[in-house]
Amino acid sequence: MAFAQFVVNGLLVGALFAAVAVGFALIWGVVDIINLAHGEMVMLGGYASYWTITLVNGSPTASPGLALASVPVAVAVLFVVGYALQRFVVSHVIGTDLFLTLLVTFGLSILIQQLGLQAFSADPRTISVQFAEQSLDIAGLVVPKVKLIAFVGAVALTIALFAFMKRTRTGRAIRAVSQNDEAAALVGIDVEHVRAVTFGLSSAIAGGAGAFVAMILNIQPQMGLIYTLKSFVIVVFGGIGSVPGALVGGLLLGTVEELTAGFVSSKWTLAVSFTLLIVLLVVKPQGLFGEGMGGEAE
Repeated sequence: MAFAQFVVNGLLVGALFAAVAVGFALIWGVVDIINLAHGEMVMLGGYASYWTITLVNGSPTASPGLALASVPVAVAVLFVVGYALQRFVVSHVIGTDLFLTLLVTFGLSILIQQLGLQAFSADPRTISVQFAEQSLDIAGLVVPKVKLIAFVGAVALTIALFAFMKRTRTGRAIRAVSQNDEAAALVGIDVEHVRAVTFGLSSAIAGGAGAFVAMILNIQPQMGLIYTLKSFVIVVFGGIGSVPGALVGGLLLGTVEELTAGFVSSKWTLAVSFTLLIVLLVVKPQGLFGEGMGGEAE
């Protein structure tokens, strides 16, 4: 029973990891950069939700409805942030040396952390959802209601992005740019705008996940690094540029980390995750679903 409980806990948390990693995969696959500031989008989304609830309610205590209503706010705010970062900063280093893009996004990470420390302080904060202590008993397994809501929300964000990529004109343009930006430009696609929208979408889904993180864990300005690292592991594990791969990779990572923490020690979770990643890359270098951004553009 303990094993099953750890698996359930891992799946619930892993969905959040997956939602964050999907955005990371999107930028890597379309804009072709490794965004080291991606974890800071999670942090900013958490604070956007936290302060929305605080402004409306006078405190970070929220009903389930208000907590869920704060998620679209975080998504919208982070879309604007991501779009602006791409347009005014990242666009200047696309296509240049890999080290330069890493340096610029790392610099953005440090800058956003420091601004967060000045604006919010280093104190951990959390959104207190009114039924946070309540749980469901399913066949002897304990499922906290707030974690179940976060799980459903994170999966919904991931599926919504996948559907957007498949079913909308903008999604098809994003996929076209990811496959061949020069050909996309020749048929009239505004490549720079598409890249900025991609960055905005990536930041938006990370921000939405950050809102759920604030409900089930806590947020503080220096939390971003761990989410960037987890996203890297998940994306490589699932296959670079694969949204379904990121979803599966996130669920697997969450499960592995919970089992490691439960049966070994929480200190070993990241080490075990990277060890499994190395083994997978030796056996299947392209990852589990490494076949690009969901097929050809139509």
